[in-house]
Amino acid sequence: MKKKRRRLKRSVKVGCLTAFLLPVALYFAIGLLVQRCSVEPREQVEALADAGVAKKPDFTELHNRLDRLMNTPMWIDTSRISLSVCDIASSTVIYSRHADRLLPPASCMKLLTAMAAMEYLGVEHHYVEQVKLCGEISGGTLCGTVLFQLDDDPMVETLSPMVEALKAHDIRHIEGELVLDLLREDTLKAHPTAATWDIPYRKLPILLKGRERIERDLTYLLQSNGITLHHNPLLGAPALQGIDPDDTPLLYRQELNRLAKLGRSVYLHRTPLTDVLAPMLIHSSNIKADALTFHLAHVCDRLAPSQPASPERLVDFLRDCIHLSPEELAEVVVNDGSGLSPDNRLTVDILMRLLRYGWEHEEMRRVLLDEALATPAHPTRHGSLLGRMSAPMYRNKVFVKTGTLTTIGLSSLAGYAQTADGRWLLFAIVNEDSPVMDSRIFQDKVCQELVR
Repeated sequence: MKKKRRRLKRSVKVGCLTAFLLPVALYFAIGLLVQRCSVEPREQVEALADAGVAKKPDFTELHNRLDRLMNTPMWIDTSRISLSVCDIASSTVIYSRHADRLLPPASCMKLLTAMAAMEYLGVEHHYVEQVKLCGEISGGTLCGTVLFQLDDDPMVETLSPMVEALKAHDIRHIEGELVLDLLREDTLKAHPTAATWDIPYRKLPILLKGRERIERDLTYLLQSNGITLHHNPLLGAPALQGIDPDDTPLLYRQELNRLAKLGRSVYLHRTPLTDVLAPMLIHSSNIKADALTFHLAHVCDRLAPSQPASPERLVDFLRDCIHLSPEELAEVVVNDGSGLSPDNRLTVDILMRLLRYGWEHEEMRRVLLDEALATPAHPTRHGSLLGRMSAPMYRNKVFVKTGTLTTIGLSSLAGYAQTADGRWLLFAIVNEDSPVMDSRIFQDKVCQELVR
């Protein structure tokens, strides 16, 4: 009987202890399980990061905002809008609508001109103007040749400093020849399909006005500075005598280069390429864009004779650097480097590929972001964005090229934008057949969605 009571007491004690310990054990077991579940995903993410596999960012919210903007009834036809937005770091296409539609890019064509110039000429390229003397100076008279070696520099407005350099070397009379070695012989003109008033002759810088005008200005400046010229073929550039530059341009070019090597420089002026790119892109200068298109084809060490302007190098860039397929190249139309021709044809997708190329090349990216693209709410670089996106939220967040062809109701905008969390985006927009001002309002709303 006593044994039964002891066993009963022991059973009660074990039961009570079990009833007490079991919940405690279950509590700790569940806690360990939860902790394990939370640790494993973090370890997996860290392992993926170590392996170079980044977690893909989620742009659903931005996509939905852009989609609402595109599908909201507006005063413009959103079916006539081509739009593409892409995250640079992850190459994620956030939004795309009609990105493969061939359209005139308007002045966004200047992005192609700028990229090709930086690629083929180099970011450090300079336009060069030199005056060289071949002969001796005695008693204020130069017996020999004065060689003016002039690039088609769109930033040079006058030849006065060159003539003043002759006067500073005590030259009052030239007995011999004055030779002009011009990179550009003809006058810069708009493409035949573009409006002629967009590149007016009266606004052209002197080195883009053609040989006849340059010779006339130079003669006037020499006379006004008291420098006379007597043509003497025996003393002045005898190797050039009897050579017709039209009949034998290569021979004439070779003799010019030989003469240049013999001469000593009395004047040198260099214009950085970036000094041309900035007004071309920020203020959308058509003159500088078409001048640069020509310059691309004729800068090869001044060895090739001058030929009519051609956008061939721009097409080369699309093929060799942007890697357009033969089928794509057959469809695009590049008539000029300014975008003035309404017959130009590019897609928003090609504009995006141009922007990516510029971003991926560090020197180009530096020039575009720090110097050459228009940026709103900036005191000196708003350029063609004047009156647009003036709120502080856009400053140092949006860097773009604008484009407008009012004759066909087309407006474009392409460039880079930084989101509120610091990510960089590419974007390109082309509005066709719409009121230009309404198109710009829409484009500004897109930029607002990108930076907010």
